[in-house]
Formats: sequence, structure tokens, C-alpha cells
Amino acid sequence: MAEPLDILITGGQGQIGLALRRLAWPDGVVLHAPDRSVLDLSDSASIGAAFAGVPYAAVINAAAYTAVDKAESDRDAAFTVNAAAPGLLARAAADAGAAMVQVSTDYVFDGAKCEPYAEGDLTNPLGVYGASKLAGEQAVLAVHPRAIVLRTAWVIGPDRENFLKTMLRLAAERPVLRVVEDQIGCPTSAADVAETLKTITLTQIAGPGR
Repeated sequence: MAEPLDILITGGQGQIGLALRRLAWPDGVVLHAPDRSVLDLSDSASIGAAFAGVPYAAVINAAAYTAVDKAESDRDAAFTVNAAAPGLLARAAADAGAAMVQVSTDYVFDGAKCEPYAEGDLTNPLGVYGASKLAGEQAVLAVHPRAIVLRTAWVIGPDRENFLKTMLRLAAERPVLRVVEDQIGCPTSAADVAETLKTITLTQIAGPGR
């Protein structure tokens, strides 16, 4: 029997984490999604203990501080979760020879471009949330040479609060809806994000040319 492929999913109770856990994975893949009481991403010792106990083949970091507005007054917490923790995870993954996939955001850009952003476009975050996520990307790539960063935008799905669920709820409660009209984005299904993450992760595990 082939050895199991252990994959660590952080943020397993969020939209993307739950979508990842619902997917059909190949035989032999074992998903681990410990909660905060088991794995403290701000504590290098906690991360080290997690890697000491399981031979992870890959890490998908979907954990994030996502309160965009609150981050402006809670900078330390945002940078701890979105910047420091990914760096610690990536270092542990690199030391263990595990693949690393970091989930990031379109908030690393300033939104001034009129067309969809590409990977090579210059980053220019306008707020603390975007700055913390960009710092997380940089921390991961600095310590893990094969890490992949996936930037998402306007993730929607059946779990947790999101723009679509809020609009559906308000539409049922109010005769007229008033929303901002100066924002442009790309609503993205959490299930589609999860499927893409699965493909990237399995490709990274297989190695170059597979």
C-alpha cells in the first residue's frame, strides 16, 4: 500500500478551508485541519510540534485576518496572522520538504487598473489588510523556494458571511437595497478556488515535470 499523503490545511473553518475539505481528493490523501486550540500559527513552537508529529507533504495556508476595515486600527493582529504566521509556516514546510501554497488577495493591488490584474503587475496596497497580506507573500517566498501564492478576490460560497449572502439576506428584508457603486471586482466561488488549490497542491507534491 502506498504511503499516505498528509496535507495540512490552515483556516479549515473558513470559506476556502471548508470548500477544500468537501472536495474529493485522490486515494491516500489525508487532510489535516487543526483548529486554533491545536495549532497556534503565531507560535513557532506550536508549528514545530505539528510538523514533528506528521510528515506533511504539503501545506495550504488559508488562514487569514480578513476584517479589512478593522485592520486599520488592529494592525498588530493583522500582521501577526497575515504576515508573520505564513512566514513561520513556510519555513517549517521548507525544512520538512513539504510543498507550500499561500492564499492571498487582490488587496495587494491599489485597484487603479481597469483590466484584470496579472501576476507580474506592481503591488501597491492601500490599507493595512492589503499590506499585511503582501508582507505574508514576501515572507513565504523568502524562505520557501517552491512556494506558490494564489491571489483571490471576492470569495463567495455557502459558508460564513460574504457579499452575496449579505445581499440575499438584505433583499429578503428590505424593499430597496442601496450599495456602493464604485467598486469593481471578480466574485469567485470558494469551490472553484478550492479546486484550483487542490490542483496546484497535487502538482507541487508530484514535483517538476509531473
